[in-house]
Amino acid sequence: MDLKVWFSHFVSLNNFRVFVCLAFIQFVALCVGSQNVVAQDAVASDLLTDTKPISIVEASDISRSLNLQVIADLHYTSQGLLLSDVAQLTKWHRDYSVYPIPDDKVLWLRFQIQNSSNLNESLMLIAGNTFIDRVDGFLLDEQGRIIQSIQRNHMNRSANASGLHGFKMAITVRPDQLLSVYLRVDDDGPAMLPVELWQEKSFQQQSSIRLILLGALSGGLSLLATYFLITYMLRNAPARFWFSIFAVASMTTLLSAEGMLPSLFNLPAFAAEITAFSLTISLFAAIKIGRDIFAPVSPLWLRAHYILLIVPVVTLFLYNDFWQLISILGVIATFLCSKLFATLIYRSKIDLRSTVIYFCGWLALAAVAALEVLSFTQGASHLSYSAALPFAFTCFGIMLIGVAIISREHSYTHRIEANQLSTIDDLGKYKNLFENTAEGLYSATDKGVLLQVNPALAFLFGFSSPEECLKSFTNIHDFFADPIEADMLLGELSSHQTVLGKEFRGKRLNGGEFWFSISSQLSKTTSEAKHFGSLFDITERRINQVNMQYLNTHDQLTGLHNRRHFLQLLEERITQTNVDDNNCALFYIDVDQFKLINDTCGHTAGDVFIKELAHVLFEIVQPNDIFARLSADEFGLLIHYDDEKDIELTTQRILTQVRSFSFKWDRHLFTQSVSIGIAKHESNVISAEELLSFADTACIVAKENGRDKVHVFSKDMGTNNSYERELYWVGEVNRALNEDSFELYYQHYRPLNKADDADYYEILVRLKMQDGELMLPEFFMPAAERYNLSNKIDKWVVENYFSWLSSQSEVIDSLGKCNINITGPSLSDEDFQFFLLNAFEKYHIPYEKICFEITETMAIIKMNDAIAFIKQFKKLGCTFALDDFGSGFSSYGYLKNLPVDFVKIDGNFVRDILTDPIDLAMVTSIKDVAEAMSIKTVAEFVESEDIMVQLGKMGVDYAQGYCVAKPDPLSAFVSYNERVLRSE
Repeated sequence: MDLKVWFSHFVSLNNFRVFVCLAFIQFVALCVGSQNVVAQDAVASDLLTDTKPISIVEASDISRSLNLQVIADLHYTSQGLLLSDVAQLTKWHRDYSVYPIPDDKVLWLRFQIQNSSNLNESLMLIAGNTFIDRVDGFLLDEQGRIIQSIQRNHMNRSANASGLHGFKMAITVRPDQLLSVYLRVDDDGPAMLPVELWQEKSFQQQSSIRLILLGALSGGLSLLATYFLITYMLRNAPARFWFSIFAVASMTTLLSAEGMLPSLFNLPAFAAEITAFSLTISLFAAIKIGRDIFAPVSPLWLRAHYILLIVPVVTLFLYNDFWQLISILGVIATFLCSKLFATLIYRSKIDLRSTVIYFCGWLALAAVAALEVLSFTQGASHLSYSAALPFAFTCFGIMLIGVAIISREHSYTHRIEANQLSTIDDLGKYKNLFENTAEGLYSATDKGVLLQVNPALAFLFGFSSPEECLKSFTNIHDFFADPIEADMLLGELSSHQTVLGKEFRGKRLNGGEFWFSISSQLSKTTSEAKHFGSLFDITERRINQVNMQYLNTHDQLTGLHNRRHFLQLLEERITQTNVDDNNCALFYIDVDQFKLINDTCGHTAGDVFIKELAHVLFEIVQPNDIFARLSADEFGLLIHYDDEKDIELTTQRILTQVRSFSFKWDRHLFTQSVSIGIAKHESNVISAEELLSFADTACIVAKENGRDKVHVFSKDMGTNNSYERELYWVGEVNRALNEDSFELYYQHYRPLNKADDADYYEILVRLKMQDGELMLPEFFMPAAERYNLSNKIDKWVVENYFSWLSSQSEVIDSLGKCNINITGPSLSDEDFQFFLLNAFEKYHIPYEKICFEITETMAIIKMNDAIAFIKQFKKLGCTFALDDFGSGFSSYGYLKNLPVDFVKIDGNFVRDILTDPIDLAMVTSIKDVAEAMSIKTVAEFVESEDIMVQLGKMGVDYAQGYCVAKPDPLSAFVSYNERVLRSE
């Protein structure tokens, strides 16, 4: 079908009541493939060759009204054809069409009225609607003379004598009279326009009823709009304002569709535009109502509706009536569907009652559209008996939307009240918590002026009540022993808004000082900024930290510097000496035959002896000297000297002090001697470890020369015996690697606080000598690490253990965790990591069953390499243990940086926990720190059942030692449960 012609048929269709019904009928016509109306008329004209008689209506048979669409004859003619010419035409037909009248034609309708009764019949003929352009009515008598003519023309106000709703023509038919009626319709609307013949009394009665309904509806909408506008000003509720606009715009749309509003402003030709513009405002207000009632709604949903409203507004000014009609019909249909679906989609945002009411309101408005479609398809006019239903549903729907708004507000108010009650309840709980918590809480201004403190804080600073505290302490500066620290806290709060866990010295009411930790947060309430903080006493923890720092650098038995701290101080002294060009010498002092005291009198006597000897030696130490205990029976002394005499004098003092010292234990009296190795600092000394190794080598030479001797290291001397020993072990390690002369051992360890049938063990390595003797790692591993052979040993261990494990499916199934030691050089060896990854893949070993052990010393020395290595394999599922934990007491400072899963408590602390309270305290401390960091603990050197029971009570997770199991060859592996069964 030609779209241009098709569009032209809809140009004049402006009646609000026929918008929706026309779209429905037009859609059906398009679906069946209708053709151009002009062509259709031509075909119909060709087919209708017979002249049909004029339809006659019996006036006395009309009870109320008669629909003439199926009775009147139709004919399309040119616009200039006169009535006399039309009366002579043939080929009239009764096929009404929904298509518009072509632009160059007019539509003629004809029928006859006959009165067979004895009384005059007063009738009223109505045709068209409010927006029809022109209708001319002609009444002819039996001789074909015009006895009455009426014209309705929008463009000619004086000719508009037919009222508001369309064409009206009063007809009086006398007895036995036959009248002919001709209607000439010039309009771009559909040919299927309402044409009805009414009894005049019924028409007047029905018109009055319609005016009453229209007035009632207008009055009701006006009252609703007024009420909601007034209450909007009182409540400031946007939904009420938009509802008042919605009600007024709906009323305006109705009055414009009825023709009253255009007539009032003398704009009958613009009735369609006024109606369309009012409808657009109504829909815009409805969008605003939906936005408020469903808040928050999707911005996309709002934009889509706003864009939807732009379409009819644009077509209103830029296009003809047809496009105006199409756009408005599309907007109405889409909008109604959108509202109904939006109610279902956003129903969770409001209460169920408001949702149901709102949905029913739009359902009623949708029913109005359905009734209009039904009315149009039946050809009923605005005065039909069903015309009251759209009024009723319109009023009912709009009223329900208003009720939904009120219901929504009540629901929202109820929710706010419930939230307020909940807030009040929360405030009560907060007040109770604030007053009864054990942690000190306070609030203050951003300048630090105190506003509120709780009883715990008042008690912490020595006050009996918060009121007494606020009288004496007006500012948080009063909390601090140093007020400058308070300024620092306020400055950090101003910059970052949050301060967490800062530690400061506090000052109590009595002047006493203590340590506290404070956390504060700055927030803005109403118009002023406040900060809220909490603080608690950490004095005991700070004391423990000081003690731990002391233990970190000092030997617990003698109080001297320990080996690690001594090396740090030695490194600093060497660096300073290189800069200042000063001289220093290192004395390595080894007690001769110290083992004799331990074997004769026990370890306790040995500890007492070392402690007393340390005090004796300390008497010769000068203020600038550094004195340390390097191991069980070895001491280090670093002195500054100007010439060789200073070294000789210090040497004689040491020997004299020791020779004059005697130790008595029970009935035993011991006189001791020491061997001294001296290494002088030279400019080519690289590190403290190197200087210490020189002194150690000299001390070894002194001991081998007969003890109670002194030897000074020199380059001419070489490294003598220590160097030869290292070369010997390097040769043995290389031989064992070439000949595959290492052997794997394993040692079980067990959980202490849970029943577990899985096997837990550590893999150990032994070097098989040529005579068959097996050597422990402490003999050959130092030399291997020194000469970069330890990573080869690590590879040998991994390769051989994985190979063995892959062939033992039952062992893999029962394996809980296997620990494998990794030396320091392997941590920084990238090739070793590739080897390890390939080994896992080659032998299909589950990552989660392998735990790698790294010694504490190596982890600290190679901190970055250790962390990178651990993170690499933890991603795959491996776990890690920190071996010899606590041996130097620096562990606490580094543990938080190492992402390990286990710590193995050094056996030196575990061995005597039943008799030594210091060892017990150390193990407890290590366990507590590890537990706080979610790290499991393993106790080494568990030698008795009593120690294992004590460890279990303390909460240590695992035990390893001879009490659990001794090391055995891996080739003769026996699971722990099987071992227990055999022993029984």
